[in-house]
Amino acid sequence: MSNLQEKCSALGISIPSVLLPQKDDMFPVWAVVACDQFSSEREYWDKVEEIVGDAPSTLRLILPEAYLEDGDTEERIAAINGTMTEYIEKDVLAPLAPGFILVERTTPHVASRKGLLMAVDLERYSFEEGSRALIRPTEGTILRRLPPRMNIRRGACLDLPHILFLVNDPEKTLIEPLYQNREELDEVYSFKLMQGGGTLRGWHVPEERLLPVLEALEKLVQEDLLFAVGDGNHSLAAAKQLWEEKKSGGAASDDPARYALVEVENIFDPGVVFHPIHRVLFDVDGEHLFQFLTDQLGIQAEHGTPEAASPCDGTHTLGFFLGSKRGKLRFYSEEPKLTVEMLQEALDLYLEKHKSATIDYIHGEDSVAELCLRDDTLGLILPPVDKDIFFSRILAEQVYPRKTFSIGEALEKRYYLEARKLVRE
Repeated sequence: MSNLQEKCSALGISIPSVLLPQKDDMFPVWAVVACDQFSSEREYWDKVEEIVGDAPSTLRLILPEAYLEDGDTEERIAAINGTMTEYIEKDVLAPLAPGFILVERTTPHVASRKGLLMAVDLERYSFEEGSRALIRPTEGTILRRLPPRMNIRRGACLDLPHILFLVNDPEKTLIEPLYQNREELDEVYSFKLMQGGGTLRGWHVPEERLLPVLEALEKLVQEDLLFAVGDGNHSLAAAKQLWEEKKSGGAASDDPARYALVEVENIFDPGVVFHPIHRVLFDVDGEHLFQFLTDQLGIQAEHGTPEAASPCDGTHTLGFFLGSKRGKLRFYSEEPKLTVEMLQEALDLYLEKHKSATIDYIHGEDSVAELCLRDDTLGLILPPVDKDIFFSRILAEQVYPRKTFSIGEALEKRYYLEARKLVRE
């Protein structure tokens, strides 16, 4: 085994032969946003259908969650698997030499977000509680969300990533040196993404340039943790479960299904922006809920601008919207817990006792304000996640509470583009 292979094995990495569209003019309609975005906005996906038309596109290789309630999921999955085979047989895609891809994304909100596409070993990933695996989730895995994703991947011959991994690299030793010397690399794509998604550029990093990359990764391992799953955890968990199925059925140790394509990003890249996910409760008596939160958390309300703030000296601050009322809620706790953690525990207890009330998890303060114009709807604004303690929190507490953060807005999520074969020739 070569030195490069030894390092890859120790780091839970594989060097993929990435597949890309054969022709440059295919890219703008080939790439579409992650399937779990705009799930309540079917008009977005209807517009994608219109843009794509009959052209080859990853739209034909995924199942947008906006369509899950249509009752034709099995037919769609069969069509996806058939189209994957068709694209391979018709040479719609061409392989690059083994290597990584340096990625740069611009969006309407950030000037540059850099990443490094690679394949990772699912043997080194675990979503089990208390796991000390090299690759770990950042939030709890909901097992009931896995079967639809598993059904799609089970018959797939292509691996298409929208999964984002995070590394803790404050000194910017991994991705940034490659980006600074990108002129030395072959550019493999540069184009504008559809539907206002910004632009995407990519440079091939061949095997002969990977040793310094792997050495940088070795130095980023902290207490057996290297990668935290920032986005796409349930897709990765589905791939893991399917690999376990294949392995128990006698699959070879180097079967392609053992690996998954992901994009790795540095949490300290300025383009990696963490947004809190806010809470909106419907069909509630706002004053009664305030009293409940006072009893549970000791909140004190003050009217004014509904701003949240990071905890300071044990004081937690939330913003709130309730009809024409708005302001801040403050509470004090000596417990070393996040604001969202304590709030969610109280809200879960409230919802358990008040079955008519419902909750939704909302991105963006403007959206919360629009939803909370009625007196029976309460919006709670959460503070952002602190990047400086992100990895130490995972090491200490394993995972974040569900629906704590989102990386970027919906339009900034990863677009499907690169592929890898899941079956042998």
